[in-house]
Amino acid sequence: MNYEKRDLVRLIQNTVYEITEIQLDSEKVNLLDVDICPVDFLYIFDSLERKLHVPAVNILIGQTYQVLEIDAMSEALLELLR
Repeated sequence: MNYEKRDLVRLIQNTVYEITEIQLDSEKVNLLDVDICPVDFLYIFDSLERKLHVPAVNILIGQTYQVLEIDAMSEALLELLR
C-alpha cells in the first residue's frame, strides 16, 4: 500500500488509542509528553511494525527524543516505507 503522511499520522494516533485509550488530536504531540506507560511503547511499536511490515523501531536509531512527535514519527516511518 502507498501511504501518505496523513495516513501515517492517523495510523499512529489510532494505534496509540488502541493500546492506551489516549486520544491524540494533534500532530505536534510528542508521545513522551503523554502519560503512556513505558511498556506500552513496546506494544505501540510492535503494532506499527505488524501493520506497516517494516521495522518501525528503527526510526529511533540515531535520533533524538523529538522523533516521537507524531509529525516527525510519521515522516520517519514514511522514509522506512520508501
